[in-house]
Amino acid sequence: MATLFRIIFFSILITSFSSSINAQSLDFINTDINTIEMNGDDWSELKEELQNLRPWTSDKFNILHIGDSHIQADIMTSVVRRILQQEFGNGGRGCIAALKLAGTNQPSDYSITSSTKPYAKCRLAKHSRNITPGVTGVGVRFNNNPSKLSITLHGEDSLFSNITLLHSPSHKYITANANQIPCIGTEISSYATSFNLQHEIQAVNIDIDLDGTFYGAYVTNNRSGIVYNSIGNNGACFSHYLDIDSFGTQTKLFNPQLIILSMGTNEAFGSASNSDIYASIDSLVSTLHEANPEAKFLLTTPIESQKRIRKRVKRNGKYRTIRTFSVNNKVSVVRDIIKQYGKDKHIPVWDLYEIAGGKGSSNLWIENGLMNSRDHVHCNVIGYELQGSLLSDALLMQMRGNVEISASN
Repeated sequence: MATLFRIIFFSILITSFSSSINAQSLDFINTDINTIEMNGDDWSELKEELQNLRPWTSDKFNILHIGDSHIQADIMTSVVRRILQQEFGNGGRGCIAALKLAGTNQPSDYSITSSTKPYAKCRLAKHSRNITPGVTGVGVRFNNNPSKLSITLHGEDSLFSNITLLHSPSHKYITANANQIPCIGTEISSYATSFNLQHEIQAVNIDIDLDGTFYGAYVTNNRSGIVYNSIGNNGACFSHYLDIDSFGTQTKLFNPQLIILSMGTNEAFGSASNSDIYASIDSLVSTLHEANPEAKFLLTTPIESQKRIRKRVKRNGKYRTIRTFSVNNKVSVVRDIIKQYGKDKHIPVWDLYEIAGGKGSSNLWIENGLMNSRDHVHCNVIGYELQGSLLSDALLMQMRGNVEISASN
């Protein structure tokens, strides 16, 4: 079963669904409870920081969303990013990971390519690796230096004027030559080197001299607004991010005011005990809080999914074994652990499990074309877009007190 989560998105059906859906037309979606359970926490300072964003400044409101395969493809999170940036301004794309270079699926709104072939690569949930991943959950090393990188953002309003390269600690000063213009890098930390560009651009070619591992980049513009960073890795559990050296320290680069954690699906298919799952949530939250003491947290629960089972059936007088699906009841157990942790630690929780329909909802998601009918775990594009719209609504209700439901965006 673990293999399923390492290949993850190859089986997602890219259908001809419209990118728009009205959540209220799906009577099993509980839009009336689409709120964040605050558990005694207070986000008034977050609201004030958002309201104080001014278009003539370059102030940023930084969100860091960490998760598993449901986050890696950035379908759900791209909807949240778009809606929040429409409301509060676009501060830049944020974190982009070298996922394709590392041999896995990558969001469609950017590309990171290299004419220099990587000689080593690693991914978070792959156990056999000769190098270790960084903050993005992946890492690549190149055959020779300097290495040639091409970084491009796609889509509307995707310009950037600052690029920070994310990398392992280097034994020498990192230099870059962007579009044949020498750039002087500023060492933000031993894991990051920042380059200010002369003007806003959509693509950059970089000759980078790095004797370490490359993880990705962090790109922003000179405008005020939301920077919505998403870091997702196929097969990831809460515990996997604890395996990254200095993970909390590396997240400081993003200066997150809000950290969202979205995992639980892979725990529900694994063998970890309830107490181990609770402890791994606590360890990750503690690690991130120690590095980002001013940040607020939000936990989300996974939706119901199903597991493959073998079943003996009698046909034409003979027994045969067939493969079918059955609801994975451990998902609801993991959901309860996440909710309990939120209550115990006074951390807000967005209960997507119940909002999506609760027990028995996976069949309804499949029947309505929202969930992948091949693996019964991952959603189709329209299902992830619906989740993004629901999360956007819940966040906006907390950020500005009231909002018209926009889950048809």
